[in-house]
Amino acid sequence: MQMNVFIGDREGFTPQISRLIGMMDYARFTTLQAVQGLSVEELDLRPEPYGNSVGMLLEHFVAVERIYQFISLGHPNPDEALGERWMPGLMLGELGRERIRGHRLSYYLRNLEEARAETLELFRAKDDTWLEEPLPLWGQTGNRSFMWFHVLEDEVNHRGQIRLLLQHMPRLKNRGMLGAQFAAVTPDGLGMQCMFVGQDSPADTAGLRGGDVVLEFNGQDVTQTPYMEIQVQQPAGVSSQFKVQRGDETLMFEVDRVSMG
Repeated sequence: MQMNVFIGDREGFTPQISRLIGMMDYARFTTLQAVQGLSVEELDLRPEPYGNSVGMLLEHFVAVERIYQFISLGHPNPDEALGERWMPGLMLGELGRERIRGHRLSYYLRNLEEARAETLELFRAKDDTWLEEPLPLWGQTGNRSFMWFHVLEDEVNHRGQIRLLLQHMPRLKNRGMLGAQFAAVTPDGLGMQCMFVGQDSPADTAGLRGGDVVLEFNGQDVTQTPYMEIQVQQPAGVSSQFKVQRGDETLMFEVDRVSMG
């Protein structure tokens, strides 16, 4: 997923729904940035005094989005509609700690993608009048615009907790800076491509350039690896080797991470 810095009309959606989707997309982009490369062990980590793991919070985002799909459609029993499958993610606590663990990042990302696809289908069939219609909410009068604002606000709020949890992971405690931004090569999320290189950054000094397609990262072929599972982030002082395709050339670069402090 790449960042879209324009919030405006989208084909197939009414104006206010288009803008809501734009804000939800940016919130999701920042979440994906935070969790990129996390291992199963890192996703399950629950250091004291935090009660939730990163994996639990990702599942929570899915459950919240799904229950508001039901609430938006006026389902009389949204908790029942959510079912046992998603209740641990909604409730977290002991239930979440018991059931939400042992999954690769791709598992959580697939759940996030499927829930968002269902939300977009719901929005595509509705209009701005539906979004602004006054409805009972939390013992007051609200509307669906506020409901879905709450969905993205909840994700942004818990993303802050994710960032705190990252600070307890040895690999990310003293995170180093490459000075380059990467993304998947294929639409289905495989491979790794350099999208941007900061001027005078370690990546720039080493010779990486925007547009370079990474063939190998630290000696491992990554052309068929999900980009989100590649551990690009490493501590300051750690070097990484990049074998890249640039036009007709195959080039090798070594980049030394520097402290972000």
